[in-house]
Amino acid sequence: MPACDDVPAAKRAKVESVEQVTFAMVATRLSSTQVLAKLPEGGVGEFICTHHGTFHADEAMACAMLKCLPAYAKMPILRTRNPAEIDQAAIVVDVGGTYEPSKHRYDHHQKTFTDTYSKDYPEIKLSSAGLVFKHFGASVVQALCGPIDEKAVAVIVSKTYDSLIRELDALDNGVSIAENPRYRFCTHLGARVGRLNPSWQEPNSPAIENERFQKAMELAAKELFDVICGYCNGWLPARVIVEQALANRHNVHPSGEIMKLPSFCPWQEHLFDLEAEEEKHRTPLTKYVLFADSRAGWRIQAAPAARGSFANRLPLPKAWCGLRDQELSDLISVPGCVFVHAGGFIGGHTTEAGAYEMAVKALAEKPAA
Repeated sequence: MPACDDVPAAKRAKVESVEQVTFAMVATRLSSTQVLAKLPEGGVGEFICTHHGTFHADEAMACAMLKCLPAYAKMPILRTRNPAEIDQAAIVVDVGGTYEPSKHRYDHHQKTFTDTYSKDYPEIKLSSAGLVFKHFGASVVQALCGPIDEKAVAVIVSKTYDSLIRELDALDNGVSIAENPRYRFCTHLGARVGRLNPSWQEPNSPAIENERFQKAMELAAKELFDVICGYCNGWLPARVIVEQALANRHNVHPSGEIMKLPSFCPWQEHLFDLEAEEEKHRTPLTKYVLFADSRAGWRIQAAPAARGSFANRLPLPKAWCGLRDQELSDLISVPGCVFVHAGGFIGGHTTEAGAYEMAVKALAEKPAA
C-alpha cells in the first residue's frame, strides 16, 4: 500500500506540518490496539467506545478513521452498551443514544436524529461512519495525504464521502441503491465486514468477537487508504492538469473551445467538475480536447454533451466520419490524418499541429447559433 506522498509540489500547502501515516503504520496501530469487553478495575485512561455484539462497517470505519489520527492512535477500544462505562469514554461512536460533537458523542440511533452529510444527500441519514467523517474527515485526509492545500483537502473530502462513506451511511440506514435492483451486491465493504462476524456455527465469546472486530477495522482502513490515496495520487494530479489546460485554452485558440492537455490523463470527470464549480471554466464550453496518444500520435476528442453521455457537444463533421489516412487527409486538406471514428467522437493525427488543425477546421463547420 503506497503512502499518499506523491502529490505534485504545486498542490502542497504552506501550512503547519501534519503527521502523515501509511497503511502499514495504521495497520500496526490496529493490530496492537486493546479491544476490551469491559473496563478493568484500575481503568485504562482515555479510550474509544463503541457497542458490543454484531459489528457493522460503519463503526468499524469510524474507529479505523480515528486510529489514523494522533489523538486516538494509542487509545484502547471498549465495546460495551453499559451507560456507566460509555460515559467515561473520550469519544463514543455508534452507541450511547446521543449526538453531541462538543462532547465527542457520535451516535445516530436515537429517534430524534435526522442529520445528513449535506443538503446534497437529503435521503441518507448519517451513520457513525458519516458522523466521524463529517467532523474528522479533513484531518483524516491530511493524515493520509500529507500537507496538501485546503482546496485540495476539501475536494478529496467531498469525493471520499460521495464514493465511500455515503455507501456505509446508506447501508446502515437501510437505503437501497435502487428501487428495483436487478441483482444484489455481495462483495461491497459492508458485506465483507459482515462476514467477519462469527457465524451461528462458530464458537463465540466477547474475546472472539473483539478479535474479529479488530480485523474488521483493518479491512475498513485498507479501503479508506485505497480510496483516499487513489484520489491523492492519481485523481488529484489529473485534476490539476485539466484545470491548467482549461485556464490556458484561450491561448490555444481564440475561441476558447479547444483544450490541449500537456500530458494525457483522465479528463472527462474533471472537466465537468471544474465547469460546475466556476463560470470561467464553462464560458464558453470546451468543444474539443487534444492530447498525445500512446503511439506518439495525437488525438482530437469531442467533449461529451453531459457527464456520462454518448452524445457530444460538437461531434466531428459528418463528412469526416469513418474515413482514414489519405482519404481523410485529402478531404479536409490536412496531411497526416489517421482516422475519424464513425461516431464522430474522436479522431487521430500523426502530429500535434495536425490534430490542432483538425479541431480548428471542425470548429469552422459548426452550425450557426
